[in-house]
Amino acid sequence: MSHIFDTRLGKQLYQLLPEVYRTRDKKAGQAGGVAGTEDLAKYLDAHGYLLDLIHATLEQQLSDSLPKSSQDWLLPYFAELLAANIVSPEPEGRHAEIDHAISWRQRKGTLKCAEEIAEVVGQMEVEIQEGWKRVAKTPHIGMPIIPAKSWDDTLNINMNIPSDAAQHPGLPAVMVDLRKASRAVEAKSTNPASRVSRFSGVKRTWRQVNYHGNPCFPGSFDDISPRTIDLRSPNTLNGHHHHKRLLAYAPPPVGFFSFEPIKMTWDKALEENYIEQKNESGVLIYSNNTNRTLIVYNAAENIPDDTITLESGKNYKIETINFSGTLLLDDGQLELNQVEAKTVRVNTSSTDTAVLMAKDCLFDTLSVGNGIAEIDSCTVRDIAYLIIVKVTDSILMNVSDPKITGTIQYSRIPNELLSDVDNRTVEDSISETPEYFNHNNTLAARSVLTPNTPESIYAGASDGGEMGYFHHGRKGRPVIITGNFDLTLPITGGYPLTDVIFVDNVEVSSGSLELERSAVKSLTIKTPLPNDNKQEITPALNAIDCLFDTLTVTDNLSRLEYCTVMQEADCKYLQASDCIFVEAIRNIQDPKAYTDPPSFLNCIRYSNIPSGLDDDVAIALRIKDESNRVRLGSNTMETPVFIRFEYCNSTQLEHRIFGEPGYGVLSMVTSDGIRFGAEDSGEMGGYHHKYYSLKSEAVLDKLREFLPVGIEPVLIQDARLLQVPPEQPDKQV
Repeated sequence: MSHIFDTRLGKQLYQLLPEVYRTRDKKAGQAGGVAGTEDLAKYLDAHGYLLDLIHATLEQQLSDSLPKSSQDWLLPYFAELLAANIVSPEPEGRHAEIDHAISWRQRKGTLKCAEEIAEVVGQMEVEIQEGWKRVAKTPHIGMPIIPAKSWDDTLNINMNIPSDAAQHPGLPAVMVDLRKASRAVEAKSTNPASRVSRFSGVKRTWRQVNYHGNPCFPGSFDDISPRTIDLRSPNTLNGHHHHKRLLAYAPPPVGFFSFEPIKMTWDKALEENYIEQKNESGVLIYSNNTNRTLIVYNAAENIPDDTITLESGKNYKIETINFSGTLLLDDGQLELNQVEAKTVRVNTSSTDTAVLMAKDCLFDTLSVGNGIAEIDSCTVRDIAYLIIVKVTDSILMNVSDPKITGTIQYSRIPNELLSDVDNRTVEDSISETPEYFNHNNTLAARSVLTPNTPESIYAGASDGGEMGYFHHGRKGRPVIITGNFDLTLPITGGYPLTDVIFVDNVEVSSGSLELERSAVKSLTIKTPLPNDNKQEITPALNAIDCLFDTLTVTDNLSRLEYCTVMQEADCKYLQASDCIFVEAIRNIQDPKAYTDPPSFLNCIRYSNIPSGLDDDVAIALRIKDESNRVRLGSNTMETPVFIRFEYCNSTQLEHRIFGEPGYGVLSMVTSDGIRFGAEDSGEMGGYHHKYYSLKSEAVLDKLREFLPVGIEPVLIQDARLLQVPPEQPDKQV
C-alpha cells in the first residue's frame, strides 16, 4: 500500500519527486511480498508538519489583510480606517459592513444600496418600496408615459381602447381596478419587471401582475395599491403610506422551527435550480441552492432500493444535499461535505489518491471498494466496507473486515480494529458504545447522542469536541427528535444537549439535564434534592437559550438563562436571568425550608414576569417583601406580543402551537422593555442568541445613515415573503 500522508505539504513534496525515487521508496526493504517501508515518504511527511504550520500562518496573515476574511477582533481597526459605523450584532454582518463600506458610500441614497444594507446587516431577505409611490396621486396633462413593454414584456395593451389603456402600469391611479387581482407571480429572468428573492429559503424570479388591480394580500410586499397619506408614527403596522418613508418588507423570523424539508427527484431538483451545478477544474460540484434541507431521490420517494447513479469516470463534489436512498459512483472520485445518505458506494479501483473524501457526513452504510477513503467527522451507523482509510474524529459502528489498513485517529471504532493494529496506525481511539435517541425516523435524529454517552465519545475528538457527524455542532441546523423520553441521567449532567428540538414530552427521573439552544414541548424533572442539606446543590436543569411549552421541576433547583416558557413554569426553586415567563409561575418555595442558612437563593433578574403572581411565589422570588410591596428591580410585567402569520386563505393564526415556524418569536410591536430588556440590551427569552430585535434595529440605524435627508425607513414583517409565488397567474388570480 502507499503511505497515507497526514500533512498536505509533505504529500506535495513527495509528489514533486521524480517517479524513480518514489518507486524505490515503495519497494525499499521489500521481501517475500511484504510492503515496502516507504521511509522517504514518512520523512517528508514529518517535515510537512512544520511546513503546514508555516503555511497556515502565512494564509492567516493574508486573510487578515482583508476585512471580509479577517478575524473578528480586527474589525474595529478596519472600521476606524474606513470611518465605518458597525451596527450589526452578528460577526457575519459586521464583516460585510466593513467590506461594503466604500461601495455603499458611492451608491448612497439608491434603492439597490438600501436593499443590500438591509440584507447584509440584518441577514434577512427584504423587498424595498418607495413610500411616495404608495401615495394616491391624480394624473395631469403632459405627463409622459413609458411604453408598457418597458414595464413588463407580458403586457399587450392597446392604448386606443380605454379599458385596455387603464391597465397601463405607468398611469397614476387613485382607485383600484376591481376587475383584476394584483399579486406577485413567477416570471422569466428576461422580463424587465422581474425581481429575484428568496421565499422560505427558495430562490425565485417574480414580477408584479396587474399593477392597478385589487390587492390579494393588503399590506404585503406585493400590495402596490395607492393610499391616502398615513401621518401616524411609522412602525411595522402603521405609517407606511407617506412620501417620506422607505418601506422594507422582511419575512418574520421562524425561530427554532424551520420549514419542512424539500423533497424531490434528483433530475427535477437540477431542472428547477434547487441544486446549483458548477464545473471547477474538471470537478462537477453539486450544492444545495436553498436555505432549507433538501432531500433528493431518484424515482419515487421512500422506495427502499432507490439509487442515484453518478456518471462513471468523473470527479464529483456534493455539498449539503441529503439522499433518501443510495448514491453510487462506479469509477471516479467523490467528495462529500455535510451530506446525509442511507448508502454511499464508490467502486473505484485503488489509486495513490483518495477515491472518497467525506467530511461532516452521516451514512447508514458506506462502501468503498479497493480505493482509499478519507473520512473526517463522519458517522456510519450501520456498517462500513473499507480497505484503506484515513479516519479522523469519526464514529464507525461496525466494519465488514477487520483487516483495514491506514490511519485512524480520535475516533470510535469497533473493538476488533483496536486489537489488531499490525497493518494500521491507531491513535487516541476507543471502542466504547455511544448511546443514541434511536427510536426516531430520520437518520440525523437517530444519530444524536444521549447525555448518557461515555465522555470519551462526546469529548474525544482531536479538539476536545464530539466525535462523528455533529463534531462541528448543529448550530443553524437543529435536529428534531420525536417521541416521549424517560431519561435517567448522570448527576453531573453528562453530554450537554445542544441544538435539539423535542416535539413531545421529556421526563427526567434522576440526574441533571443541560440544554443549550434547544426546545422542549413538555419537560418534567423529578430529580430529588440530596438528603444531606450541607451538600452543594447541583441544579437539576441548566438551560441556556431554550424554549419550553411547559416546564415542571418538582423538587429541585432550575437555573434558566435566556429562556422562554410559553405556558406554565412549575418549579420548586428557581434562578432565572433574561427570561420570559408568559402565563404563570407556580409553587416556588423559599429555600430556607431546605436549609437554614440557605446554600442558594431564588433569583429572577432582567426577566418578564406574568402579572397576577401568588403572593407566596412573589415573596419566594424576592420581588415582593413581606409587607407585600412590589420590588421588580430589573424585571418587567409587560405583556409580550408574538408574531402572527397571514396565509393565503386570509385567516390569521397566532403561533401558539409548539412546532410551527415562528413559535415564541417576539413581534416588533412588543414593548422595548422586553425587546431590549436583557442585561446586555438584547431581547429577553429563548431567541436572545439569534439577535432578532437587535438586527431589526441595526437595519433601521444603518438605513438612516445612507438614505437621503428626511427619508425614514420602516421595517415591516411580512409573512407573504414565506410563500412562493404561483407559476400560473391566470389560474391563481
